Amino acid sequence: MSSTLPRPLVTVSTLNNPPSSDTVVASSPPLAAIAPDRRPHLQADENQTPLKRRKISPDMFEPIAVTGRLLNQQRQQQPVPQSPCIPIAALLYHYAQVAHQTSHVHLQQAFVPTHISTDRSSGHSIIKLYSSSSSSLTQQSSSSNRFNHDPQAFTKALGLQLYALDLLRAGLGMNNLSDMERVAFSLEFGVVGIKVYMAQQQSLQSKSKGKEKVEGAQVVDCQRLMDDMQDIVGQAFFVAQRQSSLTPMRLELELINARLAFMQGKFNLGKKLVQTALAASRDNAVHRYSLCLLYLEYIESTGSADFQTIATEFLNEARRNNHQMIVQLALLIKTRIAFVHRRWELVPTVLAELASSIGWSDNSPPTDLISGQKEERTWLACLNIHYLILRALWEGRIGNDNVAKEIMKRAYALMDETADKKVFNELRANGGVVTLHIPNSRPLQVQTTPPNILYMLTYLTTVVARRDFTGSNATCKSIVHPRVMRETENIARTEDMWDSGFSSLHSLSQAIALRKQVMSIKGEVMIEQATAMIYRSCFAEGRQLLYETVEQLLDHNLFHPLSPHLCLTFAQHAHHLGLTSSAVRYYKACKDLINSGSELSLIAEVGLLAVQNKLEGLDQSVERQDEVNALAEKCKGSSSAMFSAAGYFLASLTDDNRVNSKKKLSTAYEISQKANNNILRLLIFAFTTSTHHYGGRERMLRQLETGRDISKMLGGKDRDDGVGQVVLGMWFARRLKEFYRQEGYRQGVQVAKESEKLHFARLNDLRREAEKVAKGE
Repeated sequence: MSSTLPRPLVTVSTLNNPPSSDTVVASSPPLAAIAPDRRPHLQADENQTPLKRRKISPDMFEPIAVTGRLLNQQRQQQPVPQSPCIPIAALLYHYAQVAHQTSHVHLQQAFVPTHISTDRSSGHSIIKLYSSSSSSLTQQSSSSNRFNHDPQAFTKALGLQLYALDLLRAGLGMNNLSDMERVAFSLEFGVVGIKVYMAQQQSLQSKSKGKEKVEGAQVVDCQRLMDDMQDIVGQAFFVAQRQSSLTPMRLELELINARLAFMQGKFNLGKKLVQTALAASRDNAVHRYSLCLLYLEYIESTGSADFQTIATEFLNEARRNNHQMIVQLALLIKTRIAFVHRRWELVPTVLAELASSIGWSDNSPPTDLISGQKEERTWLACLNIHYLILRALWEGRIGNDNVAKEIMKRAYALMDETADKKVFNELRANGGVVTLHIPNSRPLQVQTTPPNILYMLTYLTTVVARRDFTGSNATCKSIVHPRVMRETENIARTEDMWDSGFSSLHSLSQAIALRKQVMSIKGEVMIEQATAMIYRSCFAEGRQLLYETVEQLLDHNLFHPLSPHLCLTFAQHAHHLGLTSSAVRYYKACKDLINSGSELSLIAEVGLLAVQNKLEGLDQSVERQDEVNALAEKCKGSSSAMFSAAGYFLASLTDDNRVNSKKKLSTAYEISQKANNNILRLLIFAFTTSTHHYGGRERMLRQLETGRDISKMLGGKDRDDGVGQVVLGMWFARRLKEFYRQEGYRQGVQVAKESEKLHFARLNDLRREAEKVAKGE
């Protein structure tokens, strides 16, 4: 099972309210609203005399040396104003905005780890350096946008933002500011302050956990900064309320105020501020959408059961206003959250509604899915790919393997079409920001999933939705897709996992969060690949890959969210090798790390029973029968085909009525065959050819031969001895030998005998390998 559901980004983010740091999976960054810039540009007054220069305190939020260095850099970058009549307030505000905007140029370099190769002689096309001024893609020569690493990118961006805060703080200390100027300074202080605060939280988290370090990160007094933001934003909001001309900035301050409450964990206060603001802005649709999206972002992080209710209210308002693009956004959020919260009973309905809203048809060619004008085409392409990913996950879950296979073909065709027509070029440059046009209103900008994450999710979904472990190493999807995705994982290749720009709407915390999301998805792909290796009896390779996965997750502070899945995979590895004590320890660790009653915990419980031989001799223990029956009922009640089939299989083990037991086994087989669950099919064939001998001899022969062939397909195609799934392969070889002997088929007996011998030799090799693992070699 995947511990982190692939999902679209869902972070509520406004221009003046940057998103929270909790944007990774796990996090998982959601979709979000970004309000347009309402901050004024202060102009010089012809009759105003220049104010006396005042010293800017360098110790407000940063070390003196950093402030001085950044100030010198800023002076070199900006031309010195020639007019002596520009007021100090305007200069302070201007330079603060310039420092703030310049900081965004460093976000891409902060996102890409320094160990990622940018060698242009590697034969790969290397990513270019995007900037906030290059989002139009009409840009400059290739030499000026060549990407190169900068280990100090995080420090430079944070330093520029700290410099902007000092300038704004100095301006707010002036006594002759007008109300408009004071509100403008305060609004910019809130915007920059939130970005600095979230960046510092990311830096502190990196230092406290894992090996990943943010080089040169400065120490910021976060509590003092938060107190200052609350005071300054609160006072400015009070001033802005008194003048209707300041309404645009008041609305921005309203959003910042609510976000500050949520950032401090004051959920009830944030909720109250949002509800009050909604009640006061009945006629401002865009502001109401921004408030709803902000509320949805934080209500999701609390795991509140009210999320679907709030999302439905948001959807209903968009429908009342007849804003189709917002309706599509709301439906995508509802669909995604149904997966995140595992509300499987809602998934068919919300998927159908989303498909209807985007005009989806299973028969439409990819070109029809990306029609329309430039921004509309980009938005529709995003929606369609999100829909395909979620639809494939659902079809795979309920066991419609053929449908899931076709859906993924459509997804790859659509991704190829977007690449050929450069649909995502601008979206890639600006970090996934889409503009939604609203009739008779200003547009709303939405942070959707960046194209590099969509690229990775497509590969991960292919593996998770089907989990097909059969075939050679060149054809097995669970081996091929992870290998292809990881071939260039350490190269900054264009249109790959490290190809993403950022805009002025983004923050340092988002750049680091995006890096973590790339690493998290990569970690999940590695776990899936290791799982395939284990079930294909490539135990040494699978174990080595698991160790690499653990090291990577620890380095990037991602071990905890994926630890249950890792423990389960290590348990299965030990279980296959017959290391009972290790398997029991890992299964128990998995159960302790996951919620009781979850599907992952059910897998661990069944694994524990199996590794402790408690599924044998069930007719001799009523207590164990009751335990197995309870697990079987939980599994059968799941919407997952895998769990449902396993439930019927377990139930057949405890049913004393022979006829009923056969019916349950037949049901389990039908489900597993439709879902292409070959592991369970093998178990069922082994059971039906040993305990339940129903059907004629010809039918039994087909089952034995099919079991033999599937066993070989699980890793045997690439081995000289043809041995794939070792234990079950040996079982079918032995049973075929007996069957052929009874039928007098001597040639068949000889072939089966040779196969049994090869399987036995392979089993002895695995025993020796298990001894080495047990000794820690």
